[in-house]
Amino acid sequence: MANQTIRLVQVTDCHLQNDPTQLYRHHDVESQLDQMLAHLSTELPAETLLLLTGDNVHHGGVDAYKRLVEKIDVVPFDAVWIPGNHDDLAIMRACGGALNRKVILLKGWCLILLDSTSEPDGKGSGSLGSKELEFLQQALQQNVDKHCLIVLHHNPLSVESGWQDSIMLADAEQFWQTLAPFDHIRGLICGHVHQEWHWQWNGVDVMSCPSSSVQFKKRCDDMTLEDDPELQAPAYRLLELLEYGDISSQVKRVNLVDN
Repeated sequence: MANQTIRLVQVTDCHLQNDPTQLYRHHDVESQLDQMLAHLSTELPAETLLLLTGDNVHHGGVDAYKRLVEKIDVVPFDAVWIPGNHDDLAIMRACGGALNRKVILLKGWCLILLDSTSEPDGKGSGSLGSKELEFLQQALQQNVDKHCLIVLHHNPLSVESGWQDSIMLADAEQFWQTLAPFDHIRGLICGHVHQEWHWQWNGVDVMSCPSSSVQFKKRCDDMTLEDDPELQAPAYRLLELLEYGDISSQVKRVNLVDN
């Protein structure tokens, strides 16, 4: 019998600059992403699906998106992306092609990819908004015979951090209300917080992922960069979606080599 396991890798918050030589919070995020993608290309099987979960580019520059697409074209994986609060959705749609898919069906699973950049507050928060919530509801209704994984950028649960909780998913209450009637949701992944979290919501795994760029220290009232050497490295999340609806997941870090 064929292996029904689906392998995913989440890479998030790359914050590529329009000028590849420009640093982001003193980090060479261009080199860090290149090293991460090279690492993944040698470590993971080609049938892995790469999920880029927002803040792919820092200021929405077209040159950065073009470079990112070129990087993705070289890796052996199929890939999709969603926008974060730093992204320019119009440019993503124009240059992303198949990266812009919203629903992916794989071996009895349904992946629903959401845009949480509606109604930005200019500080980092974002919402799904009524149209995206309606899309989510319809996608869940149309795939009740499948296990569902939901993918979005903004965290819909508190990370116990004053500055980050103020810019989490602004319409989280409406989001959870939309999910409440459905019992085939198995997991949810997000980016945005530059930290690893694993919560449970009504028996559903809810997971965030550290970034490929810089990490933020947990439980701080003000923005604070991570100072623990073991938590500073770029990271990604591996997920295995199993045949009967279980999810196996772990966060792994990349050892950087100075150029």
